[in-house]
Amino acid sequence: MKRRILCALLATVLLAGLVPLPALAFGHSATTPLPDGLYKSWKQTDERWRDLVLGKDPWTDGAGNRHEEETMGHAGCLITSMAILSRAYGLTLKDGTEITPLTLGKAMYDNGSCKYLNERGGANYAVAFDELIPGVHFADFEQPGNPTNRITQLLSDASKEYVIVAGVNNGGHYVAVDYVENGKVHICDPGYDRALLSEYNVYCLLVYTMDEQYVDPGASPHPASSLWVVVEEVGVRVRTEPRIDADVLFSYAKGTQMEVLETVEADGYLWGRHADGWSALRMLDGGEVYCVPVQTGEQFTVTYHTNGGTGGPAPQQKAVGIDLRLSSDVPSKNGYRFLGWSTDPSAVSADYVPGGWYRTDASAALYAVWMPESDLFGFGIDVSAYQGDVDWEKVASDGIRFVILRAGTSNGKDERFEENYRGAKAAGLHIGSYFYSYALTESEVQKDAEDFRSYLEGKAFDMPVYLDLETEEQGALSAEKLVQLALRFQTAMEDAGLFCGVYSSSSWFDTKLNGDRLGGRPYLWVAQWTASGTLSQNMSRKYGLYQYSDTGRVDGISTVVDLDVCYIDYPTLIANTVTNRPADPVPTPGSGLNVREGIVYGGKPGMTAQEWNALFVGSVKLRRADGTLMEPEETVCTGCEVEYEGRSFPIGVRGDVNGDGKTDSMDYLLIKRNVLGSFALEGGAYYAGCLFGEEINSTDYMLLKRHVLGTFDLYG
Repeated sequence: MKRRILCALLATVLLAGLVPLPALAFGHSATTPLPDGLYKSWKQTDERWRDLVLGKDPWTDGAGNRHEEETMGHAGCLITSMAILSRAYGLTLKDGTEITPLTLGKAMYDNGSCKYLNERGGANYAVAFDELIPGVHFADFEQPGNPTNRITQLLSDASKEYVIVAGVNNGGHYVAVDYVENGKVHICDPGYDRALLSEYNVYCLLVYTMDEQYVDPGASPHPASSLWVVVEEVGVRVRTEPRIDADVLFSYAKGTQMEVLETVEADGYLWGRHADGWSALRMLDGGEVYCVPVQTGEQFTVTYHTNGGTGGPAPQQKAVGIDLRLSSDVPSKNGYRFLGWSTDPSAVSADYVPGGWYRTDASAALYAVWMPESDLFGFGIDVSAYQGDVDWEKVASDGIRFVILRAGTSNGKDERFEENYRGAKAAGLHIGSYFYSYALTESEVQKDAEDFRSYLEGKAFDMPVYLDLETEEQGALSAEKLVQLALRFQTAMEDAGLFCGVYSSSSWFDTKLNGDRLGGRPYLWVAQWTASGTLSQNMSRKYGLYQYSDTGRVDGISTVVDLDVCYIDYPTLIANTVTNRPADPVPTPGSGLNVREGIVYGGKPGMTAQEWNALFVGSVKLRRADGTLMEPEETVCTGCEVEYEGRSFPIGVRGDVNGDGKTDSMDYLLIKRNVLGSFALEGGAYYAGCLFGEEINSTDYMLLKRHVLGTFDLYG
């Protein structure tokens, strides 16, 4: 699911068709090349990254299934070059993950959420690098007259560390600037075997800065020691050459030392040549480890404090320059759930997880983070077609209590919704659903709601159904407009007897979506991922459903999956709420008001909130267009709202089409344009123009014009 950000400048520069995109280089010196090694041989077409499709969009998999907008905007060279350079300088992803083309690509791809993509597949690389790789910041876009001079100037600047990308061939390809020597700019080209910038026509320079605290000119992805020690009982894989399929697993005893004469990267491993052949020293993605270089020098200690619990790991020792795999042992505490470890004894979310990596060359005290079990209804997942075939029985046996299924998007129904619903139902899971909407207008969101209702027809849900709002284009709308779209969708779903909420990010709920107007805490589903992939114990104070990770692993699902925690007993709440769902506000007989499709319309301009209040049976509240309460003497106009039993109904004042509280020539001109098809009225404005029925026609225009001219009394 999930989140879209766009940098307009870079999207314009980098949307370059089916070709590689930018890479980065770090300018420690104008004449110092990148550290030696085989990184320059990493290409975007390398078969090691076959699990991440680079540079193809759309593409067809081996089973003949077509995939669209599932790659990082044709960014094969970007991802591969970033991995090369980041590893060469000892950088990791923000969460400490070792960078390879696969890990960086998956982080940018964001499990299909398109967080860093726009709808056309273009990526916001500036934001992506800022968020994923600490220390890298976009600085400038330049089209210098003499690129060589400008690059020399930047790389020779001792006051800053620069990262330079050269756009070549009219922006059709991008290469990483390595160093300058004898007036020639040397490059790392992730797509071709070319070493000099002079082999290309330079189109532009993308200049980045790098925080000096992250720069380590002496860093090397492989320790300099030639002596390695076996750290796994299984031994090491040995081959005659590092790039052939066959290998032999030698069962070296743990602790055996071997002298490595050279290293090569191939097939996802770092290989070392020694007396017995080529051995797999360790996996490049930081997974299984066979050997590590022998280290000497200072040792650090990681201690564990259970914060009132019992059990837990014994202290561990960390060597300089060697990442420490934290113990998988966990403590226990009656009535509490263990979330992970933090350096802060009062933390509400974990910084480290059991079995995760500790990478800092310093001693640390880690404290257990606990959440009261009483705060939780249960743990769940949200699933779409991206998760492929799901074994729902295994999912249910893995501690999952509920699932929120994607029913569809504005582009159509989720292709696996029906089978996912049947499987989850058979496994006894509580089920909800969500609809990913691209809607920007009330008519579009109404169409989405109608489609959603049709997809859900004939099914039973004891968890809420949700509107997913998160596109970049929606983010450009005013907060008031976005809330109106959500309310329109919610009303349409509630009219069908469904308990409907809204899903979005915590930042959107803080700045764009007024949670109180959307039903308050029980209705809201928030996405706020933690770096450790564990939940935060303080989220229960604000939201009913909380998505805390997009990289979860659950038995029965082969891919990563979003993880959720629920703080509300929705099955009980829905049974009580939906059965006694509040009806629409009831106008008093003879009031002239009507309620249709969640909109109240009628009345006339000039009426006050107090006068409108008297037109209903029972108590209602009148709100301004921004959602704030009106004073009794304030004039009600089109765009205001009636609040009844917690639900909001937009108002259309008869004749006040443009919402200025009057009936004049602007109103009948808008009706005329609607009749002629040159302008589409929506929502309350449309019903304000329905003067003598439920649809606008030419009679409405003519009679409203006569009213303005004084030859007819619309309200007589």
